Amino acid sequence: MIREALGKHYIGMNKEFRFRGEETGRLENLSDGVFALAITLLLISTSAPVNFDQIKKFVWELLPFCACIVLIVLIWHEHFVFFYRYGFRNPAIIVLNTLFLIIVLFYVYPLKFLCKFLLFLVMGRILNEQFLLIEISQMLSGGDTANLMIIYGMGAASIFVVLMLMYRYALKKSHLLQLSRIERFDTQTSMISNLLMAAVPGLSVMLTIIFRSSPWVGQISGFTYFLYTPIMLIFHARTSKKRKKLLDAY
Repeated sequence: MIREALGKHYIGMNKEFRFRGEETGRLENLSDGVFALAITLLLISTSAPVNFDQIKKFVWELLPFCACIVLIVLIWHEHFVFFYRYGFRNPAIIVLNTLFLIIVLFYVYPLKFLCKFLLFLVMGRILNEQFLLIEISQMLSGGDTANLMIIYGMGAASIFVVLMLMYRYALKKSHLLQLSRIERFDTQTSMISNLLMAAVPGLSVMLTIIFRSSPWVGQISGFTYFLYTPIMLIFHARTSKKRKKLLDAY
């Protein structure tokens, strides 16, 4: 399975971490099935083409489909790393994992709708493709922009909040897990990283509510997501320096 293949090659993981969940259980298998279902929902939500115009539209829809797949796989990988690190299968993690999977399934349709709208809007204006511009005019009216950004932002923030809570739980159980100093640092880093990942869509939702009546609400809430790049680059640069110092001290 893909979990075992990734684990053997340490993709996206630190080799200094002693992995306690190398043997996958039914909880991880159920989670993988839900992620597979989420990807399936992305595909079947696109109707089969019956004429050439719909073939053109279907080809264009491959772009938002691929973007959604990338985002979902990134979320899946964060979930995979957690279970591979700690191997939890107790009631508290089952509850958090169930909540996480429910949010992922809810997140699929707003994610695809937003990706499709943004990509069609950008490519339609760049290439002057009229059918793309007609499509987006039918997808969303000006008054619905704020509602869309609120729904999407709440879904995105909720996913990372639950992941943060899972890492927080692991940190609280550090003595039970016998985490080393570097393992505790990595756990805390992952917890804060997911909190920052949740903070950006949370800020977007807040700004959307504040500027709801503004004609620029879409731009304000959308451009908030560009904060991800500087925030995460600065955070990872600082944590990498601290981690290196910890390793040098061993």
